[in-house]
Order: sequence, then C-alpha cells, then structure tokens
Amino acid sequence: MLTETNEALQGQRQSWNLIKKLGEGDAGEVYLVESLLDHQPAIVKKPRKGAFFSDVLRQASQIKKEGSILRGLARAAFSIQSLRLSIPTLIDQNKSEFELGAPTFIIIDHAKGLNLTMLNQVIQFGPASIRALPTNPESTFLIQQWSRFTEFPAQLLVRVLLGVLILLETIHSTEIRNEEGTHYGVIWNDIKSDHLYWDPLGIRLTVIDWGNSQFLESNGVTKDSQYSALDDFRQFIQEMGSFISESNPDLYTRLEWPQSSANADIYDQLILPLKDKLGALHETDTENLRELRRQEADLYGLSRPGLEEISRYEELVQQLIAHGELPDSSGANNFMFKAAYQMASEYRLAEFQKVCENAYRLLSSSSDKWKLLSEIAEVARQMADADELTQTAFSNTLAAGVADDWPAALWELFTRLGDSPRPEWWEKISQEMRIVALGLEPDAISLYTVFARLYYTLQAEVSRNGEKRLLMASADTNNNGQEHDNPHWQAGGEFIATVREEIINKWKEIEPYPPNSGIGYTAVDSLIDPIEELLPGTREKLEKSLVQPKAQVELVLKAWEQKDFELARRGLRTILLWDPDRLRLLTAEKAIGAASLWLARVSRGAGKDEPFYDYLTSVELAGRTLRNQVGPAKWLDETLEAFKRLRRGTRTVDLMIEYPETMHELPWLNEYQSREILSLPHTRPITLARDSTDYTPPSLTQGVVEGKFGPNQGMYLAEPLDTWMPEARGSSARVFAGYIPSPANRTQSFAFKIMRPDQQDYALPLFIEEIQILTMLRDVPGITPFVECGYLKIDENQALPSDESHASAEQLTGQIIHYGVEQAQNFLASMERQLSVGWLPYLALVRRNPEYNLLRFCDASSTHGWFLSLRESLILSLQICDVLQFAHDRNIVYRDHKILHYYWDADSHGVTIIDWNIAKRQPQGLPDAEKQFDLVQFGARGMHHIFTGRPAQGSLPLGPNRPEDIEKASTHYPVNWTYDDERLPNQLRIILEQTLNQGYTQVSDIRRDLLDIYQQLPGTEKK
Repeated sequence: MLTETNEALQGQRQSWNLIKKLGEGDAGEVYLVESLLDHQPAIVKKPRKGAFFSDVLRQASQIKKEGSILRGLARAAFSIQSLRLSIPTLIDQNKSEFELGAPTFIIIDHAKGLNLTMLNQVIQFGPASIRALPTNPESTFLIQQWSRFTEFPAQLLVRVLLGVLILLETIHSTEIRNEEGTHYGVIWNDIKSDHLYWDPLGIRLTVIDWGNSQFLESNGVTKDSQYSALDDFRQFIQEMGSFISESNPDLYTRLEWPQSSANADIYDQLILPLKDKLGALHETDTENLRELRRQEADLYGLSRPGLEEISRYEELVQQLIAHGELPDSSGANNFMFKAAYQMASEYRLAEFQKVCENAYRLLSSSSDKWKLLSEIAEVARQMADADELTQTAFSNTLAAGVADDWPAALWELFTRLGDSPRPEWWEKISQEMRIVALGLEPDAISLYTVFARLYYTLQAEVSRNGEKRLLMASADTNNNGQEHDNPHWQAGGEFIATVREEIINKWKEIEPYPPNSGIGYTAVDSLIDPIEELLPGTREKLEKSLVQPKAQVELVLKAWEQKDFELARRGLRTILLWDPDRLRLLTAEKAIGAASLWLARVSRGAGKDEPFYDYLTSVELAGRTLRNQVGPAKWLDETLEAFKRLRRGTRTVDLMIEYPETMHELPWLNEYQSREILSLPHTRPITLARDSTDYTPPSLTQGVVEGKFGPNQGMYLAEPLDTWMPEARGSSARVFAGYIPSPANRTQSFAFKIMRPDQQDYALPLFIEEIQILTMLRDVPGITPFVECGYLKIDENQALPSDESHASAEQLTGQIIHYGVEQAQNFLASMERQLSVGWLPYLALVRRNPEYNLLRFCDASSTHGWFLSLRESLILSLQICDVLQFAHDRNIVYRDHKILHYYWDADSHGVTIIDWNIAKRQPQGLPDAEKQFDLVQFGARGMHHIFTGRPAQGSLPLGPNRPEDIEKASTHYPVNWTYDDERLPNQLRIILEQTLNQGYTQVSDIRRDLLDIYQQLPGTEKK
C-alpha cells in the first residue's frame, strides 16, 4: 500500500525526495523517489526503519551487494531477436563515507510496463481487479485490449520465457570486478512472474528485484557453496512452469514442460531441450509478427478505408497485442482519420459512428473528441427530414472535427442555423465542443450564462434590499456635502433595465442597434464598475471570464486594422468557441466580407454620372455600418472623417495635409500625378542598411612584382573609362580599363588611374594624398578601394591616348611594377625616383559602371524631369553621411562633392564615393570650419542634386575641379525652390537651406535630421 512521506536522501550524484512507500519485506523498504534537479522518478531500496540492528546490517549488506551486481551487469549483452532484455539501471547510491547501516541505499530506475502477474490478473478478472494500475496511455491501451483475451497469449509467453533463459545464461558467465575482487558470474535467485515486467512500447522485458542475487566463483558455485547456477534453472522450471500451467495450459502441454530436478545435468537434460522448443516457436511467431506488420502497413496505406477495413484493423490490433506489441500509433491515427473523414464527407452517419467507436480507443487519441463527434452524428441522424444544406453543414462539421478544426466545425452549424431559434441540442453540442477544443473543465459555463446568472443575482439584490440601497450606493458626495446623482444609478430598476437591454438582450441579437453593436464587449466593460459597487468581489470573476473572449476579439480587430479580412473572418470562429451565444458574429462576418468591395468603391470615387455628394453620403453610410457591425479601425475612421469633411466643404488640398494617410484610400483626391517614378537597381527592397557590413576589399598583389604589360602579357590596358561624358574627365590623371589575372588565373577588370605625363608637378601631391587617404579608409564600406598600386613605363614611340579621341590603350606595351596594398608606403617612398626615370604611377581601383552613376538617376536633365522616390533619395544621402562620418572621424574631409563622384552599387545596395585626390587630411585634427565647409559642399553639389535634380545655384561646375577651385568655393548658397520641389517636405527644405548656409558642423547632426524624415515615411524600418 502506498503511503506519503516527505523525507529526502543525499546520494553521490544528487538529492532525492521520497514520494511514496511502495512496500517492505525481509530485504528492506522500497520507495518511489524523485530527483530534486530534474524530477526524475526512480526506486530506492534501503534498510527497514525500526528493524533490529542485526537486521539493519544484513539488509544494508544485501542492498549494497545488489547495487554492486546491477553495476557489474550494466554492460552485459542480452540479445534475442525482436526482444530487448534489461535489468534496472543503478542511478545513484549513498555516499561512500557511510558505513553499512541505516544510511545505506541504492537508487534504481523504475521498470516500465506491467508484470506478468498483473497481466494475467487482467485477463482472468478484468482491469478493476488491480489497484493502482498505471495511467500512462500505452499501459491503459494495453490493459483495455488485454482484458479481451481469455488466456495469456502464447506468443508473448514464448518471448518472455526465451528471454529469461538467455538472460540467465548471460549473467551466469558475466565476469564482474569490484572492491572484493573478481567474480565469474551471478545468479538471479528470485525468479517470479511478479519480477518480469513487459513494456509494449519499448518491446522490452525488464527483470527486477536482484536483492537475493549472489556472486559466483569460477566453478559456478557461490563462495559459501550454498548456491549454484543450476539453482536459477530449477527456479525457472518450477516458478515459470506453475505460472504457465495456470495462465496458458495449452502452451504448457505443447512445451512438454519438464519437472524440476536436483540432478547436476538439469541444464543439458531439461533446459536446453526446452530452449530449443521455445526458439522454434519464437522463430515462427517472429515470422508471423513480420507478416502482421506488413498487413498493418498495407491497411494504413489505404486511401479510402471502409467498415470492412475497420474490422480488419480490430483483428490486427488484437493479434499484435498477443505478441506484446502495440499498433503503429501514428499510422492507426491516420487510418482512422481517413476513414472518419471519408464517412463524414459521404454523410454515412452510422458508419461514421462505428469509426468513432474504434477511434476513441486509439493509443494516442482523444476519447472526448471521438465521443463528441459520434454525438454530433447522432444529432444529425435524428434529423431525418434535414434538407441538403443542413446535411452539408453537418457533414462539414464532422469533417472539420475529425481534423481538429473545432472553430470551423462549430461555425458550420452556427451559420446554418442563422437567425432561426437555437434547437435544444445546440447548447449541449456547443458546450462540449468548447470543452474539447479549449481544454475547459466539464462544468465550465458559457460567457452568456455567467452574465445571465449575474443579472438574476442583481434582481435578487434589488428585491432584497430595495432601491434605497442602490440610490445610496450611486450617490456621489461633493465637498459641500451635497449629494448629486450618478447617471448610472438614478434608480435600481433603471440599472437592472440597463443590464437587461445592453447586455442580456443584445447578447443574442444578430444585429443589435448602436452603440456597442460591434464584436467587442464594450457594453460589459462600461457596466463592470457599477456592478462591482453593488456586488463587491464580482469584478475579478467577470474579468477572468472575459479574458480569453476579449483576447480573441482583439486579434480579430487587429486583423481588421491591418485589412487582413480573411484572417479576421477566421478569427470570428475562435470567438464563437469562447462565446457560442454571440449571434452578432454572423453579421460581423458579412460586414468583413463586404469590406473589400467598399474599399474598392471608395478608391474609385464617384461614377461618371453620379452626383458627388450623393456618392459621399452613400459611401459614408455604408462605412459607418461596417464600423457598427465589426468595430473601429484607423483606416476606416480616417476615411469616414474624410468623407464627413468633404460633405461639409473642406478643400481637398487641406484634407490631404491634415490626413495624409487618406491618400492610400482616396487616390482621386490627388489631382497631380507624382513625378517620383524612378528607382535604383536592386535585388531586394532597398533599405538604409547595406547588404554587407563586414567589408573586406579585394587585393591582387602580394609584395612587389615586376613584369610587362601589353596585348600578349599578363596585364594589359583597354578602353578609356573617363570619356563616357565630357565632365568625367580628370585634371590629374587618365583612367583606363586594365585587365589583370587573378590568383585563380581568371582575368579581372579594374579601373587603372594613371598620372598624366604632362601634369606631374600638379598631379604628384594629389596622387600621394589619395593613396594615403585610400589606405586609411580601405575598410570603410562606400569607399571605392584600391586593389594595388604601381608604375608603368610605356615603350618608346608610344604614349597614352588623348582623352579627346576616346581611343583605347590596348596596343600600349611596356614594363610594369606591381605594389601590393601592404606596400603602399614603399610605393610612395619610390615615387620621385621612379618619376625621374620615366615611370608613371598608377592606382588600380574597383571598376564602376557608368550606368550606375547617380547622374543617371538624380540629374533632371538626364532623367527628363523624373525623380527617385523620396525614400531612396534619403537613403542615398544618409549613406553618404555615414561615409563622411568615417572620414571625418579619421581627420579627412572629402571636399570634391559632385553627383559624378557618387555611384550606386547594386550588389551591396549602397552608394559608393570615388576620386579622393582632392580630399584633405589633417593628422592633428579637423577644425569645425573644415568639417562645416565639407558639409556645405556636400549640401550644394550632393544633397541638393539628389533631391532636386540640379546642384545649388552658384556651386562649382560638374566637370574637373582643381584644389584651388575647391578652396575658393563659396560657403553660402541661395535656395531657389521650383514647382518640382513642392514634392519635398518642409522639414527637408529646412535641412537643405541650413546645410547650404553653414547651419551644420557635424555630419551626425545632418544624419539625425534626415533620419527623422526617413523614419516618418510609411512602412520605413525604425533604427
């Protein structure tokens, strides 16, 4: 008998709580325990409390030996075809510092399944004959099926008997080493049907209770010579023979079960012949089991199972159980699902109920579900005169219930009943659906019932105490001691009437009149405080009952707000599960279904021959009906407000300014077509973030490499890259395509920037400055990096082509010295020497496609007056700000801002800046004046061009600029806005005006203000 305890044990591995005492005997006490850390259940054996000291020592010694034996046998290999054998695992034991005595204990795992004695008792006397049956689904299913046998199945007995013999043979020869020395085997010495546990889920036989076990010496006898391995076989013949003769006499006879013998040759004379017979029977049973599994798989694979297949399933299950195995749970569930779905779809109600009867006995199925479906089918059967639509509704309900789509199942019946009175079965069926679908307690009541009972309680309170108490409770007292009436509580009768009209009566109305006519519980919310005042303690109960229904309403209204009308319609079904009396959900579904058509009519505007004010009135009225029947939404409320204001004469331009979001719903308000139709190339939606933040520029050369260039060499020059438009010409260098083989021998194209031979004095400091700056900014995304540098020496009688001719340099030949990126300082150190002997310095840079130059996207003359969207223009400006911030942080100002120096990189979704030869660095730190000047130039020649399609008036020309041109550039620029600029927000105009007139000294300030505009754009990510 189980008894409760609250003791704890500290083992070597963890602590254990004693949960229940399972029993006691001569060998000690047995408890169910649980680990403190992970709540692992287990069994503890320890000396019996209150025993004599000598008994405690004996029990402790026996328990310690059992632990040693279990530990030693843990690695023994037990094997038999289609059967796993196991012994309990030693999980923990008392700490080693304790000597033998009361603190001695061992913790072993709990055997799974049922022992043979219990299984036989189920067959003979039924499940009710056993107290404390296991409650796990597998054991419950096994017991249900097992009780249908008339005798213990021979197939399982054969598996168990053969398994025990193999286990005995194994342990008798398993060598075990412990602190006492080496042992050459173990005898179980306690063979009983009570100690043999069969686990049908794991198909495992577990042999428990090793307290009487003994170690064997090398001669197969215990050290005290009292026991031998043969004693196990004698016990086996005697104990198991007795069990089989009672549980399956026919098997006992077929096996010609031997009688126990004291002869020394019992193993050869009795056990081996018996084992051979068991092995032959097991081999036949194993083959039969394989065939059963094959038939099971074929059965489960049927696409349209019928009643005949259901009967075959029942036979198969019983045959599998006879072998001690369970049917394939997943396959069986799927099989029953297909059968039930088939019967439901074909409206074969009697057959459907037969399937339900089998399904609720499945191993892992919900019996409540199948009983409910059978009950629904019975309701349908009783409606013999049901029309086709009703039959379809019940068929859909059953099919949805089979698929566990209970919201759809209840909704089918709900919509079929429509506005007709609810039949008697509705309350019972809807309540049971709620219990199954929502996991409610069987006595749970509907939300309407909660408030109906509350209403009657309020009536009783009024009758018992009279209206005087209500009037006193409802009166507020002001500072002068004067009482003035609360409008909710002018009289008890009036409040009761309010509860009746606003809550009780409206609850079951299909289309209650406003206010509080939507799907929410606003009427209830408004009356909870007065109810609590009358009936203290009521609020908590009411609010608890409303939690889930209100949560589901919130989800529907959220979908309604997001115009996800299909999700909103589906959400109504879940509300119905929580509140099956909410008939207004029918009207709400129709309203949600009509919302798309209403929005389409709103978007189209008035028809050609339709009076505008008639259109406004009609659409506004229809929209207010939607709001009354479902609930509020920002898009709906703002559109209705727009219609109301238009009816009252508000000008459309003012309306657009006050309600910009209405442009999405009322595009006909805008009389002017937007000119923002261009877009940057992209492979994903363009955002402020680039695709790659871990930027690693390419590098071609390691160290210094000398070679030749020309048509048949490793490197050669080709077409010019600075003649695609006149303004692209540089003042200090020519730029050609150059082709260099990569380490993988794949030819790659780069931009080779070569110093003009006739401009060496002017170009030399620019080259030096650019190489140093590019080295400092090499890790910055948005900077076109150099991949190597070096010198070219063109052969005699050859020269770089003129930039007037657009000629290629592919025929040029000569010598080349390549410097790797890490050799940049050596390159600079050798500059003057190499120039003096006729070498021309070059920079090899990542090549940019002129088609992606921002001139193509931002210059109004190139785009013919069209513009990028404001969002993309802001992204370009913000990304340039990020590059400038890196430069300023490293004491570098760019200065040479112009649209030709900005490229869009479609691979990284980011803007890139080229030509840093006029940039300036000040190692000692940048004065604010330098940074401010850089930002003015950025505003005049960069931002202004990006947003308006033109540079600021008076800014430097688009073509090549010398450093002295930059130095003389203005620090203030006038702002002349045009008609096209009307599309720009006032906030952006202010930023441009401030930038062009020295309003900023820090890049971060411009970026902050631009980001503020960017984040206000609809659908923009917030960063």
